[in-house]
Amino acid sequence: MTRRIGFLIFPGFNLLDLSGPLSVFETANFHLPPKEQFQLDVCAVRAGMFASSNGLAVHASAGGGKRFDTLVVVGGSGVGRASCDPALLALLREDIAHRYVSVCTGAFVLAAAGRLAGRKVTTHWRRVAELQRLVPDARLLADSIVVQDDDIWTSAGATAGMDMALALVAAEHGEPLAHLIARELLIPRRRTHGQLQFMRMRDITPPSPRIQRVLAFINRNLRGDLSVTMMAEEAHLSPRQFSREFVANTGLSPARAVERLRVEFARSRVENSNQTLAAIALEAGFSDTALMRKAFLRCLGSTPQRMRKVPW
Repeated sequence: MTRRIGFLIFPGFNLLDLSGPLSVFETANFHLPPKEQFQLDVCAVRAGMFASSNGLAVHASAGGGKRFDTLVVVGGSGVGRASCDPALLALLREDIAHRYVSVCTGAFVLAAAGRLAGRKVTTHWRRVAELQRLVPDARLLADSIVVQDDDIWTSAGATAGMDMALALVAAEHGEPLAHLIARELLIPRRRTHGQLQFMRMRDITPPSPRIQRVLAFINRNLRGDLSVTMMAEEAHLSPRQFSREFVANTGLSPARAVERLRVEFARSRVENSNQTLAAIALEAGFSDTALMRKAFLRCLGSTPQRMRKVPW
């Protein structure tokens, strides 16, 4: 049975958000009988040429009045304007698809249309905290590459659109086809580690001065007591209020943020000093090298020993 896949674009969309998933479905069609192939349709609120963020223009058909099995909303520098476009939001609020999918910051467009309320979602790690503030009752899974919540699928940064497309192919036609496509396109079928391996906590500047102060406190006291109770006292909030505000501002739990900051400190020492791993672990706030190794594997997908031999 043919599945109709729509790709919703707008001025300033990210070309890779579109071309990556398109390539996956196109490759799938090479291996499917005609009656089971994906029917691909790049659309917009009106028909015409739409310039991507790099200047390359793509022709889109008019999305109104169509029905899709899956509608993919891409991201890009134009999401801010797209999220305020009444015609585009009206289109997304209609039931024109059985499944709504976003690539990278396309999640902000789905959020503006009211599609993400109460859902488990993800987006690019730099924008997780911002999306959490926009949709306070959504459950942001900051480390996930692809998140499915019933008929809503969201994915992380641009290349994650290919992971998402592979997952959709697997859902429709099984894992063997998804693995075949991944081999042909020279991409992993499933990434073994999440997107936070690319993230640095120091790149996050939460809007709340209170949370900024807590992050600075953590950095100064990596070897000290960094329990939620202690951090809440620094923020002058109850532990429950603090945890809620911290997640809303960073997209991470306090414990996960502490681990990230300890790993970042330790990684810098591993790569740029001759200190023993035991000394680095102690200085970073880990009780022993085994715990530091486990934290490295969770956050970076590598061990301190391996990173000392192979620079990042």
